Amino acid sequence: MRQVSLLPAIVLALLVSAGLSAAHHDDIPDPPPLSVSQQLPTDLILDSGSVSVSGLSSGGFFAHQFHIAFSATVAGAAVLAGGPYACVDVIRNPFWPFTKLDRSSAAVVACTHYFGDRFWGLRPRPPAAKDARQLIDAAYRAGEIDNPANLADDRVWLFRGDLDEVVPAAVAGSLASLYNLLGIDGEDLHVEPGDPERPANHGMPVDSFSGESRFVPPDCAAHALPFVIECGYDAAELLLRHLYFEDSLEGPADPHNLGRLQAFDQTPFFQASRTDGMSNVGYIYVPDACRSEECRLHIAFHGCRQNADAQGEDRIHDDFVRDAGYNSWAAANQIVVLYPQATASAGNPRACWDFWGYSGEGWRTREGVQMRAVAAMIKRLLG
Repeated sequence: MRQVSLLPAIVLALLVSAGLSAAHHDDIPDPPPLSVSQQLPTDLILDSGSVSVSGLSSGGFFAHQFHIAFSATVAGAAVLAGGPYACVDVIRNPFWPFTKLDRSSAAVVACTHYFGDRFWGLRPRPPAAKDARQLIDAAYRAGEIDNPANLADDRVWLFRGDLDEVVPAAVAGSLASLYNLLGIDGEDLHVEPGDPERPANHGMPVDSFSGESRFVPPDCAAHALPFVIECGYDAAELLLRHLYFEDSLEGPADPHNLGRLQAFDQTPFFQASRTDGMSNVGYIYVPDACRSEECRLHIAFHGCRQNADAQGEDRIHDDFVRDAGYNSWAAANQIVVLYPQATASAGNPRACWDFWGYSGEGWRTREGVQMRAVAAMIKRLLG
């Protein structure tokens, strides 16, 4: 994390208005800009058949949700600490089993245990993969998502740390079962065990936290900000190897030497409202080679409280977009990494990606405000 608080105010203002110019392409002011003029690049050479997604926690739920809704575009997905499609819509009310639990409660006591595992003293049952599959089929019949048959030849990588108390094991297991029901199995579906000698908590595993941070880098067993945990391996490497059939990815490499991390204006991709949960500014890492050679495109969704525009003493600043491990492997292997950014909004104070409906109708379909925005970003990049 680069600190620029000592720069004169006028220099900082110019930096922000220029959208992180080339001369300062690795500098993200702290606090970061709330708006930039720089747009997503349109001069990249990208393989449209290589689009993949990944995410942690709420970003994991969302990456899976996006994979389902846009299966004609996305060729593979990696989910860390996430659950099945429409999880909040398949949780039964433990008091009245023939009715569904309200989405907000389902999100925090069943799909996750963010507020514990009980609803007024009773424990809801975990989501069933068959129920999620039925909702997928219904959404397709209604024309709300792409044909789920597209998923059959995709690659999927799943991970949940053994010490994770936020996302229950049964929820992660339901996600794996759902992908089986959708025709993804065998070598195409990999459930990563991690290191049994060093079990992981709820976070993004990295070999070691090499950047600067306002926090002491958490150990693999810790659940602590910035939720990038030192486990002795890069989850980003493992998931990219699986998604791109690469047993011998080169690297890692210094991303600063081979490319640039830059901000871009997200506002052209959505209509702002109090509930959309989209930040005005997103980030993208672009290897220099991708303007002259064909590259692949990966979209990485941060977890709750990992948004770059967070305010306050517990803000993580650029710890996810810079230090979650993606950029080092992307630099060495010609992979562009798009980091869309959610932000705090009404009904979403922790800047989570929407997997329970706070952003409005259609949240889990192609018509959801966040879903449409990310799809439009991908379309812009692919040209």
